[in-house]
Amino acid sequence: MFNHETYDATKAFEKAERQLFAACALQIAPRRVRLADPPLAVRVLEVGEGPPLLLVHGSGMSASTWAPLMPHLPGHRLIAVDLPGFGLSDPYDYGARSLREHAVAQLISLPDALGLERVPIVGTSLGGMWALCLAVDAPQRVTAVASLGVPAIALPGMRGIPVFAALSTPGLRHVVVRMGPSGVAMTRLALARGALGVRAAELAPEGFFETVHEGMRQPSFRTAMLSHLWLAMHMGRPRRENFLSEAELRAIAAPVLMIWGDDDPYGGAQIGRSATALIRDARLEVLPGRHAPFLDEPQRCGALIDELLRAAPAPVGEPTTGDDEAQPDRTRGFASGELEDV
Repeated sequence: MFNHETYDATKAFEKAERQLFAACALQIAPRRVRLADPPLAVRVLEVGEGPPLLLVHGSGMSASTWAPLMPHLPGHRLIAVDLPGFGLSDPYDYGARSLREHAVAQLISLPDALGLERVPIVGTSLGGMWALCLAVDAPQRVTAVASLGVPAIALPGMRGIPVFAALSTPGLRHVVVRMGPSGVAMTRLALARGALGVRAAELAPEGFFETVHEGMRQPSFRTAMLSHLWLAMHMGRPRRENFLSEAELRAIAAPVLMIWGDDDPYGGAQIGRSATALIRDARLEVLPGRHAPFLDEPQRCGALIDELLRAAPAPVGEPTTGDDEAQPDRTRGFASGELEDV
């Protein structure tokens, strides 16, 4: 029987992550860095050696949900971030400014905190939108973009699904987010029926759904989830102010790779075809699956991303620990041992 009095959300999340990292044979080095904008601390997970590569997760997820793809990106220093309010990063309310402004502020502040001037970025869903917004508004900071799945609400044509309609409807959203899946099995079932699909759910390594479930139980999750979805959608429909215009897409200078599931519930591959036709150096790859190609085809995704990075300009900057938080990260040193994703 579950005991609310003895439950420790952070420890439960860390335990799930250790299980996931062990299943993927990963030796993860976690640490916390402080951002300038927003002024808070985020947790980053690092693994591997070589040129840096920044990984940005999707809505409601966390840095550790990149674990299934990480073994297929050798030769890189992988840096996965818990976005503000998610995972074990500091709590955050996404009100006060536009979603696009949040994206650019966060993806400028994080490389700054890491001592990196220009980096390639791999993003899935909301993370794909984050990366494309940076390529538009701060092109000097990004060397290449890989966007896996529909990049949230960056491109016209994206559609919502029932859970997001409820979460972006006044009067319903607070009730729905409090309900949430009641256990790991229900989290798996909800994602298998929704964003991920049955095949991805079956291929996901041990610990993946435990990590997603415990991430949703973090105290900061509700505020971050509701506040950013409110900026993204209204009553299940994407807010048009978040779309990148045709002129903005044409202005993107960084090479762009879009990897699309042929059955992505948030929009068909024609959305990606229209976007890549406008971007001067862009490629679309359509793979079997739904919204998480890195679960359906992790090896293929890794090979495509590696090909993109080999042709892209080299990252600029050296890692630094000067902006690390003074206090130690409680998760330092652990090693191998849906809400739907927007």
